[in-house]
Amino acid sequence: MEARKSSAIQPQMFQFVDMDELVPKKHILRQLNEALDFSVVHDWVAPLYTERTGRPAADPERMVRLMLLSYLFNHSERELYQLLSMHAGYLWFCGLDFESVQRPSPNRPSLPDRTTLVKTRKLWRKHGIFEQMMIHVVDQCIAAGLVKPDVHAGVDGSQVRANASVHSLQEITLAPVHSIEEYLSELARQDQDEMPVDPKKEDSDPPPSSSVRSASETTRLQEEAVHEDFHGKKFSNATHRSVTDPDARLYKKSKGQEAYLRYLVHNVVDVTSGVILSTQASLAAGTAEREISLRQLAALRFQHPTIRIRTVSADKAYGTPEYLGALFAQGMIPLVSLRNLEL
Repeated sequence: MEARKSSAIQPQMFQFVDMDELVPKKHILRQLNEALDFSVVHDWVAPLYTERTGRPAADPERMVRLMLLSYLFNHSERELYQLLSMHAGYLWFCGLDFESVQRPSPNRPSLPDRTTLVKTRKLWRKHGIFEQMMIHVVDQCIAAGLVKPDVHAGVDGSQVRANASVHSLQEITLAPVHSIEEYLSELARQDQDEMPVDPKKEDSDPPPSSSVRSASETTRLQEEAVHEDFHGKKFSNATHRSVTDPDARLYKKSKGQEAYLRYLVHNVVDVTSGVILSTQASLAAGTAEREISLRQLAALRFQHPTIRIRTVSADKAYGTPEYLGALFAQGMIPLVSLRNLEL
């Protein structure tokens, strides 16, 4: 009878692992590591930190690589940190190894905490660091000859579904307008509430505050909205807002399409190379595609002075007299469908 072999791996006291050998030679992370220069981010973020107070900041180049991993492989930050400890390629791309995760040491590179990554992302977004990164990457493509001096651009806006349901829509209610007498009475009531409490009444239960009632009322309205029957009701951006994502807007591009809570993402692409020259998100609105693409095209002339946009390709949604005239005014030739356009 054949003896069964245990599938459990016997731990070894010493084990040498070369992280570079674990990453395939043609893996996308190797190509990115060779093509992109992340070291310049140190100079960009230096004014945001101080050397005199607080703990030492996490390596900004490593933070960029972590954010890039999250975006390229569609991982949330929480999911990414769950995968890092068992993914050699991710660790190698960030300049780490398995020891950095299992037994971190202050004397060697370490993985920053997930909350540090979240706070860093918010800080950099506030100070325009990501816009600088975008410009820098496009400059590298220009320097490498991937983007030629004469650019034939294409513009388009893509719909992005918001992480909010139409059941979260509630009617917009304006704040009530109080008279001066009502306002003074409210101030007097608040002053009365802030007066010292009688020790004899300390043990009694305080009456529920208006803020507590307001929170419970909001919760009740949200629960009712989830189970509400919307059949036959009409909603619009002028009358309703989502309590989950107030910035999301009801939007659809065509008559046969169902309206959902959405955003728009606008891209300007070099048609020849496929390089995205500019990208921007906005609220979903009917004229947003044309308005924002004009701003992007104008900004590219100053961000990258060595290139000149000769032509602009777009779909028929951009075929308005105002938009075409603005392109001609900037010295760009529009390649846009003119169906149903009256000149």
